Amino acid sequence: MTGLRSLLALGIAGALALSACGADTEELSDTDVEFADDEFADDEFADDEFADDEFADETEQILAELQEGGFCDPADVEDLGEVTAMHFVVGGQIQPPCFVDGGVENDPRLLDAWESMTSITPTSLVSDVSLLAGFEACATCDTLAFVSALDEQGSFFLMAVDVVAGDADPDELRLTMQHELAHVFSQVPDEQLIVGDDGECATYFNGSGCFVEGSYVDQWIDQFWTAEMLAELPDDGSPNDDEVAGERCSLDPAFTGSYGATHPEEDFAETYSAYVFGVTLDEAMDDKLAFFDQFPEFAEVRDNAAAAGLVDIPNNFDGCGF
Repeated sequence: MTGLRSLLALGIAGALALSACGADTEELSDTDVEFADDEFADDEFADDEFADDEFADETEQILAELQEGGFCDPADVEDLGEVTAMHFVVGGQIQPPCFVDGGVENDPRLLDAWESMTSITPTSLVSDVSLLAGFEACATCDTLAFVSALDEQGSFFLMAVDVVAGDADPDELRLTMQHELAHVFSQVPDEQLIVGDDGECATYFNGSGCFVEGSYVDQWIDQFWTAEMLAELPDDGSPNDDEVAGERCSLDPAFTGSYGATHPEEDFAETYSAYVFGVTLDEAMDDKLAFFDQFPEFAEVRDNAAAAGLVDIPNNFDGCGF
């Protein structure tokens, strides 16, 4: 899957960048530019056309391998309800549906949900989502969205969305999708998380592997999770139970709620989603919110959300410290 993951991450931007490789960066005069345009216009057009063709060929190769591998499987989602549509995603670009329920061409609710996330998020942060699914939740199900790695290497991520609940509450859906996306980009194999057992783990073991030193979550833990807090977590990397998390939440207002207090990764993802949309939180959260400012990619998402008018989303978090 390593080669396939490289192709998946390449994306539209990577493919189009092929046409710019070796470009002359020497400053030209207006006369030189005009001459160059006249002389090489046809060649540049041919280069662009070649890059487009090459990307199209790579996309077809990726989709064929994914289909052959059986990754477009409604069974991965149907425990939560009726699956309406599934799409492969290549380099952040959604592809035609690989599964549709009842022969429907597309589920516009799912496409709108994806657009609401990707319209403010750089491709570098979404390129590891490789499969998107929509579902209509069962009567007893209350999961708005989730992500899951579908391969042992943790390089192929499914994102699934409850299209009914999401359509009814777009603000909550936006928060939830950014939360789930945080779990994806903070577990990119080899860059953020070394997948495997914790036999020689020098950082925190989350059940799947060890965080790379200096990775997003590693820095988060160093700054906001004390040794005592980590010692209270289960050895297998799973979250604390509700009782332990509830007690931690009641004593410390620097959590969005008891859910964030269950685990460092949930704390990271909950706070990140609030950061993106400018949710007003207790001042005890200020340092955690400021953490994301040091990363240009996160600040870009926040700024894009603000430019799109997606700010001051109501605070529906439970809160802590009381």
